[in-house]
Amino acid sequence: MALYDQDDLNNATLCVWKEARGDGASAMTAVAHVIFNRVGAPGFANTLHDVIYGKNQFSSMSISTDPEYNLAAPEPTDPEYPSYCTAMSIVNGIAAGTESDPTDGALYYANLAECTSGWFFHHIVNDPANHPLRATLGHQVFYA
Repeated sequence: MALYDQDDLNNATLCVWKEARGDGASAMTAVAHVIFNRVGAPGFANTLHDVIYGKNQFSSMSISTDPEYNLAAPEPTDPEYPSYCTAMSIVNGIAAGTESDPTDGALYYANLAECTSGWFFHHIVNDPANHPLRATLGHQVFYA
């Protein structure tokens, strides 16, 4: 099992919260697994930090025009704080090896109703032989 420092876990928590908080704990769990599944996978970075902040990986963390990009972790008095704590618990569970993967090893996901990436549709969605559908949770669709 890989070891992650607290900065890695904080960054993963923020990414999960930004990317999937609107779809609840099951979608946050799935997004978190995609993040961790990518670490060391062919074509992806070897560290959690580099996966999270990699170019065009998670738009809320790497693309300045994403509406979530400048969003910081909520304070305890913020109404969003409970969902942030849920994301934190999920990330810590995955890092500890106690959280099962509902995506069956997915490496990609998107909200297809909002996705504007032609690359994603051409290379992932329209290539089920290489990227089979693994799960649909909330608005997010997950692919291998």
